[in-house]
Amino acid sequence: METVKENIKKIVTKAAEDCGAYLVGFSINLQGSRTFVKVVVESIDGITMDEITSVTKELNANEALDQLLADGYQLEVTSPGIDYKLKEYRDFPRNVGRSLKVFHTNSTVKSPFKGELKEVNKDRLVFDLKGVFKEITFNELDYAKIVLKW
Repeated sequence: METVKENIKKIVTKAAEDCGAYLVGFSINLQGSRTFVKVVVESIDGITMDEITSVTKELNANEALDQLLADGYQLEVTSPGIDYKLKEYRDFPRNVGRSLKVFHTNSTVKSPFKGELKEVNKDRLVFDLKGVFKEITFNELDYAKIVLKW
């Protein structure tokens, strides 16, 4: 038997996919008598405000979600912040050309390292470490984070 949270996750996942996005994460929190639902979505090319609005509208119109949370809820749909950990293939194509801090298990280069993401394919990432190119496979990748240039 599925839990309420699993059912809500299915609804949220479908709403995101119907709007051209994918679910990064979601949470349900109770604060007093209020229920807060936070949904984090992204898209391959980078999520837009219009896509976030579409997901929000689709969830607000979803009767099954209203039934599961019959006492009411507050919905927040957002994109991942700049501190979001990049872990999966779909997280990387939109970040080609950006500087990343990479945490990994490849023994030929220290972890973590900072480098510019040059290439992404289904099984590996290629980074420029000040003129030296290094490959990290997704099997070796723990996660990467965007490095802001200030």
